[in-house]
Amino acid sequence: MIDRLGKPIAALAWFSALVGGLVLVAVMVMITVSVMGMSANKFGKMLKKSYDTVVEPLLSIGPIPGETEMVEVGMAFIIFAFLPIVTLNKGHAVVGILTGFFGKGVNRLIDVVSDGLMLVVAGFLAYRHLLGTLDKFGNGEATWILQFPVWWGYGAAMFGAAIFVIVAIYCLLRSVDAALRGRDVQVSGVVR
Repeated sequence: MIDRLGKPIAALAWFSALVGGLVLVAVMVMITVSVMGMSANKFGKMLKKSYDTVVEPLLSIGPIPGETEMVEVGMAFIIFAFLPIVTLNKGHAVVGILTGFFGKGVNRLIDVVSDGLMLVVAGFLAYRHLLGTLDKFGNGEATWILQFPVWWGYGAAMFGAAIFVIVAIYCLLRSVDAALRGRDVQVSGVVR
């Protein structure tokens, strides 16, 4: 059963990462355009004393309003969108000082425990994030500049949080299955 779940779970994790990557690119482009607009405006103000009519178009350019609010929302979404693929590929930080001295059986047990702890973390983060989303939805809080509801950003990040939990469940089942069968987990073409 675990083997049949591998491809759909991997596709879900990759989809989440790709959407997160697209949002990351959009945030980077927005920041670049905003900084260029702010720089053009400052440059226009600097030249205004000498060249009034030539620099007038530069003065109408400026930073994107609400850029920081959009970056905050985008980064929360991006972080949660990347967590599933990192978890699936066991890409989190690993401290292997002692594990090299243990046998394969002990390392498989460590994988089961660490994947279990990752599931606890994923569940806790998703649960607390859901509570935060419901709180922001209930109180009607809006962002300061753009005045869009704060819960929109929280709700968007729930996309990645939910997939994170699904992938963490799969990873725990995969580690338990591997430990019971006495084999190593295959991750991104690398056996661990």
